[in-house]
Amino acid sequence: MYKPHTIEQYKIQQFLDANFVMEHFLVSPLSRTSLLLEDKTGEQIAFGFFDNKVQEIPIPPPAKLEDVQAFLQTFRALDPKPKLHSFEDVTRWWLSHSNPLTYQQALCLSDELYRRFLSRPMLQEEDCCRLAASGLVTEEEYQDIQLWFFDEGKNYCWLGPLGVDGTGNIYGLTIHYGKTYARRLKFYLLDDYYRYMNHML
Repeated sequence: MYKPHTIEQYKIQQFLDANFVMEHFLVSPLSRTSLLLEDKTGEQIAFGFFDNKVQEIPIPPPAKLEDVQAFLQTFRALDPKPKLHSFEDVTRWWLSHSNPLTYQQALCLSDELYRRFLSRPMLQEEDCCRLAASGLVTEEEYQDIQLWFFDEGKNYCWLGPLGVDGTGNIYGLTIHYGKTYARRLKFYLLDDYYRYMNHML
């Protein structure tokens, strides 16, 4: 879930908490001074903090593709490159540097994972290991594991598909990948193929 990172965002969040039933909405940042509110049907409204008050603002259009491509080319050429090891690192960099990327683009998340990221607290390593060790993980739980991996786990773990058998799709999570003390966990994904093969449909 996104938490305000600036005074302006904090003021907007206070306004939203006082005027909306927030469990029905997703909140994401548009800039240091604005937040986007989205309901379950996809309807959106944006708020900014200006002149010491919260105001509704137009939703900014996405940047032109050529502007995004030009920015990415410049970013890749930076030397030294920013050390962005987690979602928090990316968030702080994105808020502090002028760029044409949306927050979702900066995090490099698919629509499905981005909405999951905005709607739930992040799991910790022990939570992910517990899920993987159970041997059977739902698609939603796998999304939570993926988010943890893209946030923190990628720095020292491996996560991915291992193949498929007559039971289902097999995935693996290796903690401390490449180390002699690595912990390897395998699990099935509870998807439609698993349900079909195990007569659950």
